[in-house]
Amino acid sequence: MATKTTINFDDEMEAALAELVAMDGTKKLAIKRSLLAEVKRRRRSQAMLDMIASWEADEGLIDRDHLDWADAVLDRQGVGR
Repeated sequence: MATKTTINFDDEMEAALAELVAMDGTKKLAIKRSLLAEVKRRRRSQAMLDMIASWEADEGLIDRDHLDWADAVLDRQGVGR
């Protein structure tokens, strides 16, 4: 069941919402898409932290050589830092 929540925005947040509305069409849709995108971003970040913790528990601390190797792989794939 849907519930209502009141959110008060300052000028900066109003401007950001206006920008999202221009992309998404309505306030409700803009807020919904942004909220879902933020949840996905945070889940990915937590999954990465969990993976690193698991790696370090099994293999030991990630050292500079591993980080340099990962940076080189990402550079070859065109992923910026």
